Amino acid sequence: MGVEAEVTVTTVDEVRIVQAIGEFDPESDESLALTLVPPVDRPTGTILDLAKVTFADSAFLHTLLAAKTEHDRVGVPFVLTQSPPVVERLLTLTDVARAFDLTSDIGAAMALIRSRGDAAHRP
Repeated sequence: MGVEAEVTVTTVDEVRIVQAIGEFDPESDESLALTLVPPVDRPTGTILDLAKVTFADSAFLHTLLAAKTEHDRVGVPFVLTQSPPVVERLLTLTDVARAFDLTSDIGAAMALIRSRGDAAHRP
């Protein structure tokens, strides 16, 4: 038996950090999808920390793509970080890795979001 899916959210410097933990399937993806909707108060960005994901399927991929589309629509950066092999394989096999901003750690994800914010505020 695997680790039940869990989603936690923290905010650091107006950036939402969503941590996905455990096994994600169509039933558990719903809670992740709801968490990844960009909030009305428009944070500086959203980071999805995938380090503790132990299972991900096509429904999980759909959730990621939908979140990316919605973030792009409202102009909020969406960054994936610390992708474990199970997620890397899913992104590579489906040839969608290039659709996402991927970083190796949360610090790099924060820096990427800050750089996007700085560029948006330049004249």
